[in-house]
This record gives sequence, C-alpha cells and structure tokens, in this order.
Amino acid sequence: MAHRTRLFFATDLHGSSKCFRKFINAGQAYRADVLVLGGDVAGKALQTIVRQPDGHWRCAFIGTDYEVSTEAELGELEKLIADHGYYPYRAEPGELDARRADGSLDPLFVRLMHQRLEGWLSLAAERLGGTAIRLFFMLGNDDPAELQGILARAPFGTLAEGEVVALDDDHEMISWGYSNLTPWHSHREMTEEQLSEVLAGLGSRLRDPARAVVNVHVPPYGSGLDDAPVLDADLRVQTVLGQVKFAPAGSTAVRDFELAVQPLLGLHGHIHEASGYRRLGRTLVLNPGSDYSTGTLNGALITLERDKVVAHQMVRG
Repeated sequence: MAHRTRLFFATDLHGSSKCFRKFINAGQAYRADVLVLGGDVAGKALQTIVRQPDGHWRCAFIGTDYEVSTEAELGELEKLIADHGYYPYRAEPGELDARRADGSLDPLFVRLMHQRLEGWLSLAAERLGGTAIRLFFMLGNDDPAELQGILARAPFGTLAEGEVVALDDDHEMISWGYSNLTPWHSHREMTEEQLSEVLAGLGSRLRDPARAVVNVHVPPYGSGLDDAPVLDADLRVQTVLGQVKFAPAGSTAVRDFELAVQPLLGLHGHIHEASGYRRLGRTLVLNPGSDYSTGTLNGALITLERDKVVAHQMVRG
C-alpha cells in the first residue's frame, strides 16, 4: 500500500475552549498524522461577572441569570463562558464603563485573548508533545496581529502562515490567514490584488504544486463554500419572503489561484454557514464550517496519498 497521511482540519474556533480541547483530542481519536488549525482563533466578546456588595458574583449570559458565591462555582461559570468563546472577567460594579471612558477596555480584551491562546498552546504541548502528531496553526482575519507572536513562540506546533511546510515526504502546504475586504473592517484584510500577489509568491516556492495543500482562510469565490447572508449598508441581514438571502462572499484571487495551480487540496473557512466540499478542476476544496458558539467542533478528515486524496469526510462532535 502506498504511504498515506491522515490530516484533520478545523477552523474558526473564535475563542471556544471546548472546541479547542476537542480539536487537540481529535488527533488521537481519528488517528491523524497532522492537525491543521485554520484562522480566527480569538473570541469576539468579553463577559463580565460583577462582584456584589454581599460578596456574591452575578452575570447574565446567553439569556440566563447566574449568581454564584464560592470559588468553585465561579470557576465553573468562567469555564462555561470560555467554552462558548467569550472571555470571562471578574469586575467591580461600574468597572467596564470606567474602562470604556479611560480607554483601557481594548487593552484588557487583548490581554484576555493572549491568556486564552497561551493556555491553549500549553494544553497542545501537554497532550501532543509525546506523540508523533504534527500541529500547524495560523491567525485569521478576525485575529489581532498581536497574537502572531504568541503562535510563533508556541511550545509545540508550527506557525504556518506565509511559509511552505512539509506535511510528509510528498506533500507541502502553504498558508495565509488574511481575508478579502469585509463589511466589518476586521483586523487582517487585503484587497483581491494583494491576495493574488501573496498567493502567487507562496505558490512559486512550491516544489510540486500538483501535490500541494493550500490552507487559505477565505474560500474561493462562487464555489458554494462562500455563501454568506447578504447585508445592507447598516449590516442588517436581508431576507426574501421571510428567508435569509445568501450570496458569494469569497475571494476571486483564491479561486483564480486554485484554478491556475490546481493543488491537490484547498482548506478554507471564514464563512461559518457554508460547510461542504467542491471540485475546482482536479482540486478538492472544502470548508468544514463553524458552530463554535455551541461548543460543537466541525472538522474535515482527509487522507492523502502521493498524487491524490483517497478519502475525505466531514466530522462533527
């Protein structure tokens, strides 16, 4: 039998610690040789737990009011919040408003992102350090650039963005986490022209593009992996006859690159609702989607031989 490499890919965890634990455990559960974590590792919101005059702590989270008193209860509540992708923060009454006023809220948010990501990477080293499983990761468009240094200093795993990395003796991977321009003006975006230039540069460094894996956060335009809700000028979701209206939001640069180079495999994310796989010529492209807010991990399990993808399936758990 030809040598095979089993790869597990997930993306858009957006701060969900539960999803990250599942991602790390997926290596042994699926007998994967390689784990690839796509972009958007940071969460999107901070959740305060406010100290009360009687010493209790209160918060309203996802439609439920919580009041706890012991350190153990507080820890369980913080874990629940972290598993949904939010950053719990123990605050004094009025502290958040004061931080907004003095400009210290954003630095606090970034500090909590740093702590969460550093904890994830320590867990990866603990769980995977004694195994043969290889781990690759990168930032996405929603991730502040300050997090790049944490990935670069990870005790285990490889920051793959902007690099050509060997997955095995036959397959290389190039990675890029920036998206095309979005209505949200997120942290890491590029014009289509800039994306095209970056991808061309990375592609030129591949020894054998036909056996390559292209790990690019934004999916190819019009592939069916990029159908996102249509928004108006005020970022409100548009509907037709009561149904959400969808339209392609992927990258033309990514589509053009994959059609021209015809790599073996394209790994994408970014559009949470558009899970699935398609063919662009000979290239298998896929997007596992994301349900991070429920703690559910969507992933793709792919088996590679020298010149082909011999098996692929979406997994969820």
